[in-house]
Amino acid sequence: MLHFISIFHLRVATLDKSQYVSLDKTQDKNIKFQSLLSWVISFIILTLQRHLVNMIRFIVPTTNCKYYIRYIKFLCYVVGLIFFFFGTTSSFAFGTKYAGEFLKIGVGVREMSLGGAVIASPRSVSAQYWNPAALYQNTIFSGQFMHTEEFAGALNLDHISVAIPAKGNYAYGFGFFRLGVDDIPDTRGALIDYNDNGKLDPGERINFDKIGTFGASENALFLSIAKKMNNKLYIGVTAKHLYKSLGTSTAWGVGFDVATIYNIYPRLVLGASINDATTTFIFWRDGEKEVILPTLRFGAAWKVVLPSIPVWFQALGGIDISFEGKQHSADFDLGLINGKTRMGLEMHLKDKIVLRCGRDDLGSYHLGFGLDTSMGSIDYGFAMGGSYQLLGQSHRLGVTIHFVELARNLKRWL
Repeated sequence: MLHFISIFHLRVATLDKSQYVSLDKTQDKNIKFQSLLSWVISFIILTLQRHLVNMIRFIVPTTNCKYYIRYIKFLCYVVGLIFFFFGTTSSFAFGTKYAGEFLKIGVGVREMSLGGAVIASPRSVSAQYWNPAALYQNTIFSGQFMHTEEFAGALNLDHISVAIPAKGNYAYGFGFFRLGVDDIPDTRGALIDYNDNGKLDPGERINFDKIGTFGASENALFLSIAKKMNNKLYIGVTAKHLYKSLGTSTAWGVGFDVATIYNIYPRLVLGASINDATTTFIFWRDGEKEVILPTLRFGAAWKVVLPSIPVWFQALGGIDISFEGKQHSADFDLGLINGKTRMGLEMHLKDKIVLRCGRDDLGSYHLGFGLDTSMGSIDYGFAMGGSYQLLGQSHRLGVTIHFVELARNLKRWL
């Protein structure tokens, strides 16, 4: 039971105050000042971008002017939004620690094998979770199913999704995943307690016939839409419905993610997303409430092609910035802000066989293997080190199907 609690963050009937980011009066004044300063900086950056654009038009030759203007606008908007959301989340300072931890585990065997460093380059069937803007780059009607047994089978994760090709300026996708532990022994009514002290005293025993079971799960349904702004810039939005259960207690919530992808060069892509952008509230049936603060994610993907042999590589990197206070797994922290880095590398052999490795935001390492065909792909992933070394290794299996190609080949064979 303790093993389960350590990996699943069981929710108790009364939320402990340590789950919240607590502030004294001095800290509260500092937070308010930081919030105001962040909003002012955000306003200045978004205002200055117009003047920077005018300067570029005056200095840079006409042939390169449009490229630099788009780059400066994109950079100003991203930096401005960072300061804006930092001010907003700092002013709240009341997030429930680990309430949204199940949303950070990830989906997609390929993406998890790369340590989650895929904000700039997720598969379309996993884009609803990582970066919905990537949906627009999808050209094939595809579906994905994934099953993983985390921590030596103590925790089960299942994911199913569909990506619909772009029509006009929009593309769509949806997905669902469940993270849960089933058949947990329930011994609360099994003790024959003669003196009603709640302890197993001499002469007392356990009635094994009264030991029952219960389950705990955390679920999310994703609905996503992506739009093409121009040949280099794409944006996307995901609406998600969250549902939690612990025994007979249940909870629900609604959240939104916004994201973008920008192609600097054909082989260099940047990505950014704001998870739980409007702050996500989870309401339990007994009246308790959990709060998930926004998380900023940034990533880059660089493709390297070797001209002499049929091999190409893709190096990926990313960083997650959250506002939940100091965490032991963070790579750096600045007061309420902490950052966690991700890295990944995949090697493609003749566009058929793929080898992957990565480091996730908790410092754990992952390996993966994939086989790509015209009808879809099969992926395997293995997690080790870090928390997996302590709690048990994880095996993951995923299948991606391209429905049109599969139907075409079935007709040919039959």
